[in-house]
Amino acid sequence: MRYIYLILMTIFLSGCSTKDINDMLVATSGDKPPQFFKFAKSYDANHYMFHHKDFDILMPQTKEADWTKMGGWNGAFIYGGIGVGLDIKEVKKYGGVLSYGINMTSSIMKYTDREREIYDKIQNFPPQRTRPDGEIINVDLHYESHGKENYTCIVNSSYKLNRGVYEKYYACYKFNEEKIKVKKVGITFIYTKSPKLPQRYQSLTKEYTYADLLKRSQRVLDSLYIKDDWDE
Repeated sequence: MRYIYLILMTIFLSGCSTKDINDMLVATSGDKPPQFFKFAKSYDANHYMFHHKDFDILMPQTKEADWTKMGGWNGAFIYGGIGVGLDIKEVKKYGGVLSYGINMTSSIMKYTDREREIYDKIQNFPPQRTRPDGEIINVDLHYESHGKENYTCIVNSSYKLNRGVYEKYYACYKFNEEKIKVKKVGITFIYTKSPKLPQRYQSLTKEYTYADLLKRSQRVLDSLYIKDDWDE
């Protein structure tokens, strides 16, 4: 999931052209959507629901300051997933970054012993550990219920403290009635506050925080609907 976000942000920073979300509102309801898009204003973003082939889901809560103080919300449909992001307007002019990112992906798999453990909410999680590059993973692994049908979700956090990157990942599962197939929707919330962020942008860090991203994104989790089509 993180690779979709990195590709998405690389394209944004390189100045790739995007389409206004108003020009493709019907695209996700049947027609093939454009690969990259942007929201023109807060009202459009707050009233927009993505209709993916495997799930329906709302945008996070936005506000007008996201366009006046930051660079506005942009997004992309990449490799069957959806990514949206918010960055500082002048991000291309310096080496630091302050940003929000959300990835949404899906997959369909067979119902195996692992999926049975998830269905039964068995606490069989790997321990927290630190990778050689300093990333702390498997932080506070636990189950929660989210979405329109109270899906079982595994919640996992990771931190790259040396780069100022904080991620919270939700893997939400829907099981078919026969317990033969499982559909997983993965949602990752990514907050970045680079140590290289110039002093002139530090005031934004008081308003744009990891806690703020998670608070705004609660409506993403609440709105999730996993569809019943089980064709892979």
